[in-house]
Amino acid sequence: MKKFSDNPKEEILSAAKEIALKEGISAINIRSVAKKCNISIGTVYNSFPTKNDLLFSVVEDFWENAFIDINKCITMEKGFIEKIEDIYNNLFQYLDQFQENWLEQLSLLKSCDKSFGRKREHDFFAKIQTILVKMLAEEKTIKSSIWTDVFTKERLSVFIFDCMLDMLRRKEQDLQFFVETLNRILYI
Repeated sequence: MKKFSDNPKEEILSAAKEIALKEGISAINIRSVAKKCNISIGTVYNSFPTKNDLLFSVVEDFWENAFIDINKCITMEKGFIEKIEDIYNNLFQYLDQFQENWLEQLSLLKSCDKSFGRKREHDFFAKIQTILVKMLAEEKTIKSSIWTDVFTKERLSVFIFDCMLDMLRRKEQDLQFFVETLNRILYI
């Protein structure tokens, strides 16, 4: 085995991401990552004690990179609907890189691991929903009279993002109905 770098965790994570992109997230395991890095299995376990730790790190890295691009989408001088389309298309492209639908693959994890993974994923989803609320608040063309105690920016942001996630799971590329629905809710 070769002597590994000063940052083995980052190299191991990079190898795991490469496997996920080429073969699918279900192909990630400690042995395949060790082989790809040309290191011992023990070296991988030193950085990632379990396969699920490694999987969650790959998913977390995915969401962090997607979040960077989402922040770029929202800083552009565009309207709310256009920004939503940009965010969706960005997430679609990220997910499309994988050979399989990893959102579905993660649902196959054991329930205790699922809850841990969902917690991490929920944290990223909460960030995106916070961004959506801010975007709604900054949108000058939405009449303030549409907001009520029940129909709030916060609840609408959850609804919008849930719809986006459902469309991403189905690999939906046509956003016309979604966009029209948002237009009717917010502007008509």
